[in-house]
Amino acid sequence: MNQANAIFEKYWGFFALFAWIGLAILLDLVRFTPFAIDEAAARGLLLTWTIADNVVNPIVIFGMPDFRALLFAPVGAYWPGSMLATKIMALTIAFVAVTMLFRWSRRTTDPEVALIASALLLLSPIMVSQVDSLSAGPYILMAFASGAWLDSAYRKDKNYFGGWYFCQMLWIAILTTLHPIALAYPIALAWQWYRNPHAEKKSRHVYIGIAVSVLLTLSMTLGWSEIEFFSNPFAALAEGLQGSIIWSAADLRWVPGIIAGLLLALLISLDFKTLSKDLLGQMILISIAIGVFMPDQSWVLICIALLLYRGTHLVVKFNQSRNKTGRVGQRGIVMGATLFLCAFFMLQDKNHALTIKHAILGPEDEMIQSLMVEAEDPLKPFRAASEWPGRTMLATKRDVLPLPPALDDPEKMLEAVRSVTHIIFNPFIEKNKALADSISALGGETETLALYKAGAIIQVRNNNVPLSTSQRLAKAEIKKDDETKDTQTSLEDTTAEHNVK
Repeated sequence: MNQANAIFEKYWGFFALFAWIGLAILLDLVRFTPFAIDEAAARGLLLTWTIADNVVNPIVIFGMPDFRALLFAPVGAYWPGSMLATKIMALTIAFVAVTMLFRWSRRTTDPEVALIASALLLLSPIMVSQVDSLSAGPYILMAFASGAWLDSAYRKDKNYFGGWYFCQMLWIAILTTLHPIALAYPIALAWQWYRNPHAEKKSRHVYIGIAVSVLLTLSMTLGWSEIEFFSNPFAALAEGLQGSIIWSAADLRWVPGIIAGLLLALLISLDFKTLSKDLLGQMILISIAIGVFMPDQSWVLICIALLLYRGTHLVVKFNQSRNKTGRVGQRGIVMGATLFLCAFFMLQDKNHALTIKHAILGPEDEMIQSLMVEAEDPLKPFRAASEWPGRTMLATKRDVLPLPPALDDPEKMLEAVRSVTHIIFNPFIEKNKALADSISALGGETETLALYKAGAIIQVRNNNVPLSTSQRLAKAEIKKDDETKDTQTSLEDTTAEHNVK
């Protein structure tokens, strides 16, 4: 019995990881179809999968993806094309991130708070949806926690340019490409070395390494093309707390977002002094401050993590300060808040599982699914121009290009669109209105196949998209088989006629 307890205590993390992955798969919390995937993650997957299959990768037409592709490298090397392996890896990274936050909370507060907050974070609908969509949030959380550990290891290292130094600079480069809020890592690191310099020369090396890593990475990726700036942070919080069932403004309930925003502001005001003394706390604070101007679901995950870990600590302190006796008196408020959050999170997770079970798709994925019907015939020319080229290529498994530029000259515009058979985009948003006007000016050269709330699918008539070599060979093979069948039928008819005579 003692030996069994010792084994469990030593390997409980692996048992919890396997249980987390198994439950997520069995309860349909992640899907294994190419839908509901983050566009940047889709491009990273395409890059790693195509490199593994020794074919031309999409970096030529899609541009440089974020360095999430490096984190997808093991999946691309051993299981190219497997969405199951990709989702298992995403679940593992999310669990590792929560484990590192658990250790940080246990070090700064106590094991009870760390355990409650970690369990709630794994249950939260924002964590489930971020894992399912392969979004950047779990990777950023893991990078923040491991970045603080890397800095501690480098400070203990006597070498100025040792392995820990280059690991830290590489980690900064990878993280910078994921999201603007990830800039909190190099900013907090530079501030920490300014406040607590280890050695003058060593500090100078850190500053130079941070500047080179950030500037070189941004010059390669040219910023963050998929980030929407100056949206409503309360709407983002409400969407994150209500899971993946929010697909339009009509579905959004503002109350959870407003409550979470107010609690977040209160928590930061009460706990600012403590968080500002810790490197990981500084990263989280700076990332939340940056993300207010570009709030999305990755930013929401950082906010929810801070609310759970530090909020649970403050609630426990408040509960203990009331001088009540007994388990209920000392932990009554904590137990009530935990049960409420568990029920709320599990209800949203159930809704998420039902959308996966019944194959309910978001507006953009509905359009991509409709386009898949057009791409089903392997002998039919197909090449799409999409607002979401990575996601569209994953779903259709055919050639996909980014959207063409808007041109005022109809002749030049017609020449540009004739290189594709279909165009899928959202003509109702401001950035695509010029392109929509240019396409509408082409008149009968284009046809609207389908119109959705999220956009439209346009077919280009008289396109000059040729059949690929594999398509021509397949078509020739089918023609040869048809001729062989016709010859056999003719011989059978002749033989039958001869026998009759």
